Amino acid sequence: MRKIVIAFFMAFFMMLPTVGIGESAGIAVSIDGERVVYTESSGKPFVDEAGRTQVPFRQTMEEFGCSVSWEEGTQTAVASKDGIVVKVPIGEKNVYRNGQKIENDTAALIKDGRTYLPIRVVLESFGAKVVWNGTSSTVEVILSPEESGQIQVHFLDVDQADAILIDDGGFEVLIDGGTKAEGGKVVSYLSNYVDGDLDVVVATHAHEDHIGGLPAVFDRFAVDTVIDSGEGADTAIYAQYSQKRAAEQCDYYTSAQERTISLPSGAKLEILPMSGSYDDPNDTSVIVLLDYQDIEVLFMGDASSEVEQNNLSKFTDIDVLKAGHHGSRTAGSAAFLQRVQPEYVVISAGLDNSYGHPHQEALTAYLNCGAKVYGTFRSGDIVMTTDGSSISFSTSQTLTMADVGAKSGSQTSATAPVQTTQPAVTKPADTTAVYIGNKNSMIFHKADCSSVARMSEKNKVVLPSAAEALARGYRGCQICQP
Repeated sequence: MRKIVIAFFMAFFMMLPTVGIGESAGIAVSIDGERVVYTESSGKPFVDEAGRTQVPFRQTMEEFGCSVSWEEGTQTAVASKDGIVVKVPIGEKNVYRNGQKIENDTAALIKDGRTYLPIRVVLESFGAKVVWNGTSSTVEVILSPEESGQIQVHFLDVDQADAILIDDGGFEVLIDGGTKAEGGKVVSYLSNYVDGDLDVVVATHAHEDHIGGLPAVFDRFAVDTVIDSGEGADTAIYAQYSQKRAAEQCDYYTSAQERTISLPSGAKLEILPMSGSYDDPNDTSVIVLLDYQDIEVLFMGDASSEVEQNNLSKFTDIDVLKAGHHGSRTAGSAAFLQRVQPEYVVISAGLDNSYGHPHQEALTAYLNCGAKVYGTFRSGDIVMTTDGSSISFSTSQTLTMADVGAKSGSQTSATAPVQTTQPAVTKPADTTAVYIGNKNSMIFHKADCSSVARMSEKNKVVLPSAAEALARGYRGCQICQP
């Protein structure tokens, strides 16, 4: 699939008026285990008013061989490497990757005469993956995501609708496509991750808030496989979806039979057929389980408590639950939550939606089962990252009972740019080794360094001494300082 190209953005000096933003001291940035050393003169990372990490532009960019320039007329910072050009307009909540607009929830800015940009959206435009390490207050950039063994699940903010991207290196799965009005955003977002075919599209059920954006997806990408419920609808949008799907000439399956799709990381995407006969299209939703080593993520579409109750035996303990029906009281029964025991719940709903989602009963149930609950109406696009043993989220804005109804006047506040919610498990590649080198980045680490646990096995090199590592051209990790 797509070729991952990695770059990282740096400080860019411009003598322009200062923007007053609250400082958040102590944030560090590391790239493949090597800490970026910022100074007072270069500027230092901070958290902006949207709760996102902003970093200086030019410094780190040039250290990694990227070219930078400044377009004075449009007030745009430009970075390029290996055929990818990313333009970052000051004050706009979007960036442009090779001309393709990518929306964001915060903007690049000028502070103390220096240009800063939001780290996540820019780095991901170059193919990097970004994880927040809460223990060390470090934004960790994964340079080789296809080899890192990490999977990302993107819960897109598509108002009162669903759209979810599962990104496993060069393999991408889209679950639902939002409304027709959100189709453009979904396509723009996917364009940052898909080069070539989109491997799998799952259309959970025939309602417009789940399939409305899929015709635009079919127009933009070649799709290899489509899975839906097999239940149609007498609506214009379903007719359009069905026609586009047929024209795609892809493999087509329904959820009537259990199906398992193997992902490159070794993870499995399981389609779980539900028992029972239902009149409500919501209850025909395709139920999907992502199973990756010790981590399970369950996607419930709009299925109700009736479906949950009729199929309790098909569910097991999970880690992350995509809440059924946008946080409606019709889903998330006590018996179901007792069965699956989620540690985290993600609710996809629109701010000030007319349905009052999430309902008080649902949010109470999720909080009472001990889960941390996130909502796209508060955090925007939410990215979950897992290596099969740990989980991190791109937001720390957990919901409280003040968030019932997703009212704009009762927002919970952001406290950190990215939150690591489960500690990573550190396992040295070789317990007898003193140092482990990464032959991809040419950085070496102490054997118990946290970076070693995230390193691809094929990139690991056992080194008997620091002197040997240096002699072979390796540089020492600035976190563990071997």
